[in-house]
Amino acid sequence: MKKNSQEQELKILHQIIQTISYNLDLKEVLERIVKVVSQATKADSCFIYLKGDGELVLRASKNPRPKAIGKIKLKVGEGITGWVAGKQKTVAITNKAYEDERFKFFNVLPEDKYEAFLSVPIIYKDKVLGVINVQHRKLRNYKKQEIEMLETIARATGGAIENASLFSEKEALKEALETRKILARAKGILMKELKISEEEAYKLLHKKSMDKRLSMKEVAEAVIISSELRDSAPSQ
Repeated sequence: MKKNSQEQELKILHQIIQTISYNLDLKEVLERIVKVVSQATKADSCFIYLKGDGELVLRASKNPRPKAIGKIKLKVGEGITGWVAGKQKTVAITNKAYEDERFKFFNVLPEDKYEAFLSVPIIYKDKVLGVINVQHRKLRNYKKQEIEMLETIARATGGAIENASLFSEKEALKEALETRKILARAKGILMKELKISEEEAYKLLHKKSMDKRLSMKEVAEAVIISSELRDSAPSQ
């Protein structure tokens, strides 16, 4: 009966993972993976680190950590997380994980004091994409099936993470190019109307951005809209 229950649990997890694979929003993909992992392991904490530019960056957490997401970074080989990424091997620590010689402390993470620690690499096509960490407040003897299940989830979600990451990069590039075009147009308008140089136009946009606490793109769009309204206004 127990075996059937475990097989059913794995089947449900795979179904959830398949729905993740069709999502191209990286943030949402990571949040869903955290939810799946937390439910499967009954975790008190779950972190997902993604690799980029030779380091691992905290990208998702079960417990809200707005001050830590995107800011906590580890080099490959640093801490247990970095070790897992570098060696491409799973680490399971039953208790006093914080005493492991590889452990790295972060003052902003209460989870540093948790007892048990399970960490698996996210590998896709022989490339390490990141690491999934699971923690429990109290001592926990991670069973072989539990470890294998988390490894299965990490492998199965690798493709979804890779696809969402690539899509996110493309969207960021597209946004950057669009912003450059809008800024160039706004600078041209200011240069013509105020008879100033391109550098002076840029500085003016930047100052307005700081004063109004808006992005440069938002300020540039306002300049363009204002110019278009003036051009379309009926002559008096």
